[in-house]
Amino acid sequence: MIENKRIKRAINWLISQGYFSSQKEIGIKIGITNRSYLSQLVNSDTPNIEFINKFTSIAPQISASWLLTGEGNMIYEKSGTPEFNAQPIKDEELSVVPLINIDSVGGVHSSNALTASEQYVERMIPFLDARPGDVAILQSGNSMAPTIPAGAILQIRRVEGWREYFGYGNVFVLWLSDDRRITKQVLKYRPDPQTYVTCHSYNPESADEELPKSMIKEVWKVVNVLINKGW
Repeated sequence: MIENKRIKRAINWLISQGYFSSQKEIGIKIGITNRSYLSQLVNSDTPNIEFINKFTSIAPQISASWLLTGEGNMIYEKSGTPEFNAQPIKDEELSVVPLINIDSVGGVHSSNALTASEQYVERMIPFLDARPGDVAILQSGNSMAPTIPAGAILQIRRVEGWREYFGYGNVFVLWLSDDRRITKQVLKYRPDPQTYVTCHSYNPESADEELPKSMIKEVWKVVNVLINKGW
């Protein structure tokens, strides 16, 4: 769900920097002369992909991803039209995913910051090419930093039949038998691949560890990671 305050913030910034003189001028540039309709689009809580595409086409310095999710920077640091805006978003490519108030921790022996009893849907977040059943959760701990730092939002997808085929080399959220959730790159444990997996951390200060498969009750693949770097 897009928050209208981000649209307003982007418009106010563009006007303050002298790119446009008013909201009315922005509407004219994107072909909307009806001021009431423009105001309705700007203040809507529902993402209008056509409007976002038109808006970022006349203001390529504004991140469409930021407008949709609030993650990352509002303004692109590099000049020119960003690659994200070079290919307009299509309605069928965008789906909202529930952000659940629950976390996955980086360390194998660490406790989660949030328990399963505390989970609830905090808000909906748009993701490209999301599938039914995908959810988003929070990352805690530093074992997967800097690639997946604490506070990152993980889009995850449940893996069925993981006991038969794990997909080694990918990053997963492993739901353990003691109800802890850990985020790790899962590698093959060559001495005994039938019984164990290797849990690899991106943080060089965290050593790899072997985890018995018998401790795993669910496997979720990390599909996307959103990192808030400011704004």
